[in-house]
Amino acid sequence: MPDAAAQAGRMTQNAQYKVSQHDTTHGQDGEHHLIRGQHGSMRLWHREEPAGEKPETMNEYETLGYVIAGRAELTVDGQTISLEPGDSYCVPMNVPHSYRIIETLTAVEVTTPATEK
Repeated sequence: MPDAAAQAGRMTQNAQYKVSQHDTTHGQDGEHHLIRGQHGSMRLWHREEPAGEKPETMNEYETLGYVIAGRAELTVDGQTISLEPGDSYCVPMNVPHSYRIIETLTAVEVTTPATEK
């Protein structure tokens, strides 16, 4: 088993292994940017209020999400699905999608590759 010095030598100088709540940044759409890795990033939608349907978009990253609280409708490639607490979802890369928050929503998402959006 490698010793602590050998393990520390493998860590990159720019690696970030933890982001505390007070260190999160906020995106233009209200998302909280959490941790970012080499191949993915995590964000939180915290208490997002209903505000009508969001315009259809396509992204150059895949999104995997989990609903913590609230309800939403997600339309992916023409198929509409209802989301509620405990549901997970996938929005593939470069696939048209939109969503509508029905009840104040809290959800966590992971994007691959990592994104600042």
